[in-house]
Amino acid sequence: MRSIFRGGVAAAAAVLAAQPALAQAPRGETGAFVVTIGTDTLAVEKFTRTREQLTGELVSRSPRTVTRSYAAQLNPDGSVRQLEMTSRMPDGSQPETVASVQFTPDSVISRVQRGDSVFVFRLGAANAFPYVGYSHVFFEQALMHARAIHADSVDFTAAPVGANRTVPLPVKLVGADSAHLWAPSGLQRVAVDAAGRVQTLDGIRSTQKFLVTRAADIDVDAFAAEFARRDAAHRGVGALSPRDSVVVTLAGARLSVDYGRPFARGREIYGNVVPWGEVWRTGANAATGFSTSRDVVIGGTAVPAGKYTLWTLPTQQGWTLIVNGETGQWGTEYKAERDVARIPMQTRPIVDAVEEFTIRIDPQGDGGVLRLQWDELEAFVPVTVK
Repeated sequence: MRSIFRGGVAAAAAVLAAQPALAQAPRGETGAFVVTIGTDTLAVEKFTRTREQLTGELVSRSPRTVTRSYAAQLNPDGSVRQLEMTSRMPDGSQPETVASVQFTPDSVISRVQRGDSVFVFRLGAANAFPYVGYSHVFFEQALMHARAIHADSVDFTAAPVGANRTVPLPVKLVGADSAHLWAPSGLQRVAVDAAGRVQTLDGIRSTQKFLVTRAADIDVDAFAAEFARRDAAHRGVGALSPRDSVVVTLAGARLSVDYGRPFARGREIYGNVVPWGEVWRTGANAATGFSTSRDVVIGGTAVPAGKYTLWTLPTQQGWTLIVNGETGQWGTEYKAERDVARIPMQTRPIVDAVEEFTIRIDPQGDGGVLRLQWDELEAFVPVTVK
């Protein structure tokens, strides 16, 4: 993947090449994005872009409703020179946060004020764009920049506003109407127009598995008020995949499972959210942890006492439980070479669909049964203590 950096002869040439394409963008262009996960709306964003400035408003609702307003100053090549952003919680439960971020050719300098506390970060980063949770206009700005300088791929850097870190943001343009973007949450497949503007963004391969669609206009204030009302009535979205744990004692052995619990939210689960034929984290976010205080036998396979992570390989022909020796990793960081065991599971349909992914260990006889339940399917395997 070829990197493009601001600075030096090559960058100057790229800026000059970009100017005619960028000059064709209409002044005062407005747009909006709607972020959904299944049947739930997670965020809405409205923005206005000129050649010199990008301003907008965003409201998101997970885990609680937050409103943000921003104003970014743009360089002639479409990259961001400076960003000012204010974040508020409508219920006033936390102090307002004001961030000011400067982008130079080789660094990002942030000043963040939360209440009476002020934090200043200076990070080495080339080709950086702001990263704001649930905002997609800055991803669009990066894609438009790549299109304008005629680069098939660019190694951008994402700078999360208010955080003392940066993360890679590779972009690859695929033909005239699509792109792949590796955001902090994972791979996102993007449909774009000729200038690189986002039309839809499919994050099914990302951690949050959301969908972004473009709209001509949207009433951000109305959405913010409705989201806040739902929070006050305890009907907010909350955490998308809350962490949970299962602890049981079987024949004197203490078994525990720690996992993220995604919701179905009206989505097609198997073959979509959970792809067939691919190793699944068996939950959400961080890898699913498993520990046993004594040696056990899972589905006829011996598993020594210790700490592990659990993964699965779902296929339409059957499921396989994977016990892996690495612990503490994120759920996208599966390493097959660390596998301890691969164990066939049985499956059966569930009459009453399970909305929230659930792991259970039910005592049975001298042992128990490990059950994975979601939507209209259960995968299970017997567990006994040695």
